Amino acid sequence: MRVITLVSKNLSKRKGRAILSSIGLMLAVALIISAFTISRSMEVQIGDEVEKYGPNIVVTPKTQSISVPYGSVVMGNVTIQESSVDKIYTIPNRGNLRVVSPKLYGQVPYGNSSLLLVGMIPEKEIELKKWWSITSSLPQNDTNEIIVGSAVKSSLGLSVGSTIQLRNTTQTVVGFLSDTGSVDDYSVFLPLRTSQMLLDLIGKVSIIDVGALCKNCPVEVISQQIMDAVPDVKATPVKQAVETRMKAVEQTASFSLLLASIILVVGCAGVMNTMLASVHERMREIGIFMSLGADSTHLYKMFFLESIILGLIGGLIGTAVGLISSILFGSFFIKVTINPAEIPLYPIPLAITLSVSACLVASLYPAWRASKIDPVKALKTV
Repeated sequence: MRVITLVSKNLSKRKGRAILSSIGLMLAVALIISAFTISRSMEVQIGDEVEKYGPNIVVTPKTQSISVPYGSVVMGNVTIQESSVDKIYTIPNRGNLRVVSPKLYGQVPYGNSSLLLVGMIPEKEIELKKWWSITSSLPQNDTNEIIVGSAVKSSLGLSVGSTIQLRNTTQTVVGFLSDTGSVDDYSVFLPLRTSQMLLDLIGKVSIIDVGALCKNCPVEVISQQIMDAVPDVKATPVKQAVETRMKAVEQTASFSLLLASIILVVGCAGVMNTMLASVHERMREIGIFMSLGADSTHLYKMFFLESIILGLIGGLIGTAVGLISSILFGSFFIKVTINPAEIPLYPIPLAITLSVSACLVASLYPAWRASKIDPVKALKTV
């Protein structure tokens, strides 16, 4: 109890110096907490974007290409049975399937050229491609209604209500797709059943796009489950762009942690210098303490307890600063919205423990110096 009293009195006398010596620790802890908080929020945001925009698994026919002197020959099916869609919904992780959108591709002659047809289920495709901007309306299932890409619209001079002849059928334009910068601009979209009849491929599709919710289940696992359920297909995860962005997030977090480590070392040096100065200033106090029977163990306890208190103060204040600054300034500076409910909790005790450990390390040398003080010489000082 006596040691605690001495430590509390010493800290109360030197409050300003104690706070200044802990600034480095506070900054380091704040940076560590901010790095974990922001990187976690960025990962969540990327995951949400992947789940909302476009497929992250593409299911194609399982084909094999054999090289020959004049090119290559494709062996195997080039279409998939439409019934495979129902099989996909039987996989163990079917609860992670957000949308499954089958499509049939084909070309039909039109005038002196040809048009690229894309058969689809309209409500599934618009749910998959949330970036689509449709002028007017979507085609209804099992009808001769179409929407066309921007390039097709301009080249054919079409408007809503226009009709075009495709293989002895009259198709009515009910909407237009705004510029996407992709092959969609050069495509004609129509209901899946209608395209199957036009292309004489009843019950067939070319690919199946799968939008999966993969926060708690790796996309590779779902891909393998799809191939197990439908043996004649190949399910390929679309993850290159996601991996690139995740790698950038990891590199940013690693750089922040490196910077925090440097600041932590500087803060540790600051605490050590403060304690060394305290040893010199408290020379007589330490001499009296030792003359009353205290030994080096008591001195180590006193300095270690003081360092633990400084570490806790620096860790707690740094944690609060890191969390508050991330929430208030994250969206302003780096356009990342921090959801308090998604803030990871494990970095908080880790950062506080790191702060306390750094203070303990910083107090070793000052405590050793204090234990070597000769009480007789100390009492002769002022």
